[in-house]
Amino acid sequence: MKSNGLVDTSIINRLKDGDELAMKELITTYKSTLAQSMMRILKSQEEVEDLLQELFIRIWTRRQDINTELSFHAFIYRIAGNLVYDRLRKLAHEKRLVADYFTHLTEVYSHIEEGVFNQETKDILNQAIEQLPEQRRRVFILCKIEGRSYEEVSRLLSISVATVNTHITNANMTLRNYFQQRPDLSFLIVLALLSAKLLNT
Repeated sequence: MKSNGLVDTSIINRLKDGDELAMKELITTYKSTLAQSMMRILKSQEEVEDLLQELFIRIWTRRQDINTELSFHAFIYRIAGNLVYDRLRKLAHEKRLVADYFTHLTEVYSHIEEGVFNQETKDILNQAIEQLPEQRRRVFILCKIEGRSYEEVSRLLSISVATVNTHITNANMTLRNYFQQRPDLSFLIVLALLSAKLLNT
């Protein structure tokens, strides 16, 4: 029997037939990896546990919608991505963890050169960076994408460490505003980040 993502297609067929043991096998296969990936984004064990429970309930109730010709891995992490994104938006709307939400989005810039995002996501990230003034953009790229220390960037650009810090703070503010106004792009990045962490855990 052919493989469907990380699981054998026979397990998916059993799931579609209402086999609860197949559901338990899928939970065993995915729960730990999903929990680790969600935790890196949400930073809350309670939130992660709530979303995992909701995720597997959705998988069970939507089992007839699963296409065995497509990757089950893609199916489950798309649902996970939707859940994480909805939770982040709810938290932001409630004025809780707003800074964390958009900090996580700006943190993913460091993954551009690691090749964990597809070209569409890279283009979105690069487009956002292009909104920054030239010097601020240079500082942001050196620090956030190339991973250089503030001290090193200070020496390279002949500016003070305090100025580097100011540029990064202002860049993050600009990028937060950019993605706040473009929730569709925010979702694509959260989904790509979650997928990348699932694939690289």
